[in-house]
Amino acid sequence: MTETPVHTRYVELDAARGIAISMMVIFHLVFDLSFFSLYPVETSHGFWRLFGYTTAALFVSIAGVAVTLRAERAATPVTKSTPVIPFIRRGVFLIGVGFLVTLGTFVFLRGEGYVLFGILQLIGTSTILAPLFFRFGRKAAIPGVIIILTGWVITLPTGPIWLLWTGVHPADYISVDYTPLIPWFGVFLIGMAAGFWLYPLGRRSFRVPSWADRMLYIPSLPGKHSLIIYLVHQPILLFILTVVYGKIPGLW
Repeated sequence: MTETPVHTRYVELDAARGIAISMMVIFHLVFDLSFFSLYPVETSHGFWRLFGYTTAALFVSIAGVAVTLRAERAATPVTKSTPVIPFIRRGVFLIGVGFLVTLGTFVFLRGEGYVLFGILQLIGTSTILAPLFFRFGRKAAIPGVIIILTGWVITLPTGPIWLLWTGVHPADYISVDYTPLIPWFGVFLIGMAAGFWLYPLGRRSFRVPSWADRMLYIPSLPGKHSLIIYLVHQPILLFILTVVYGKIPGLW
């Protein structure tokens, strides 16, 4: 078996990311139809609620795998230590981009239900926290499961809006995208654990046949540009809906 170059892009990860971003576009289209009362479809429970959670979980866990790859490739060969600054820099960048989403949703939604701590802020914050868990390796899944169960079993108290990032929020808080650290950082940690297992030292621990490489090529294309697609897809969807339905109540 030929050794995989350590800085290779892995088509299966790009394809998984491409599938996740495609699912997100589909869910947001359905959500928009429901939110603006353009079509009678329910996204707060049933199939579409499960679809939305599955999409977010896939997106966040893949981000965890990607951080693991970056960590394994950045580790020095002698000490196996990983520089922390690149992860802080990347995390701050994602949080900053996330606040562009905050600004955009504030304008589009006229200050109601806009995003304060959405999936980009979550992934950015998780990326900053990730180096604290590198030493766990595959066992990062343990705190991950604990965090998820905490969010699932325990009803977090209401509190001030500045604690929003933790999962504590005002009783009347609503948002079109709210993914706090509890429980979603747990999903990120499980992704990290999977990354340590599947890509030790930044290399595949498994073989991907050539036919699978070819089959995954098309879905991998959006995965290579997932951040850009995430940022532009909602304005494009809203523009299309405006063309189809005319003026949308509660928008603009």
